[in-house]
Amino acid sequence: MNKILIGGSRAGAPLSAVRSFVIQALKAGFELSTGCALGADQAVIQTVLSLGAPSSLSVYAVGAPGGSGFWAGSACAAVRQAAARGARVLWLAGGSLSVPLFGRLAARSRAALAGCGSAVFFCRPGGSKGSFKTAAVAVAQGKNVFVYVSGVSIPPALPGLSGFWLMSSMFGLSFWAWVPDQTELSF
Repeated sequence: MNKILIGGSRAGAPLSAVRSFVIQALKAGFELSTGCALGADQAVIQTVLSLGAPSSLSVYAVGAPGGSGFWAGSACAAVRQAAARGARVLWLAGGSLSVPLFGRLAARSRAALAGCGSAVFFCRPGGSKGSFKTAAVAVAQGKNVFVYVSGVSIPPALPGLSGFWLMSSMFGLSFWAWVPDQTELSF
């Protein structure tokens, strides 16, 4: 698949690495999918827009166009700017406002994975609980998972999965790639 989900930590994400990766992924012809949070998601949106490539971006928003459903960790202004500039924005991608916020955030992340062949997460030292839960869903769906964690030797194991992290390189950056146990591989 020619689409990559890019996400990560809301605070402390290595934003220069996010920007570098987005630039290289677009140059390589990938379409990008991201969420609506501050930090890594916002860096993806801003980088794509600064390159004038909004048609290569899908943004999965937890809230509605008018602002309801977003929370303090949302990058509302960036999402609205992406919509105004021609990016594909899926409002209430995690379900209606009657669904509690954490449920909508998880469902939004699963929706953002749809159609992606890989998921790449940029996390602060110590990781990002939501990112690692989404990474586990991606592995269960047979997708490749890569994690860039600055300042940490190896990311924590993915919840509910057995496997290990292996160092790899992509677009000039070093990532940890999840390698599931052979019994978990889906063909």
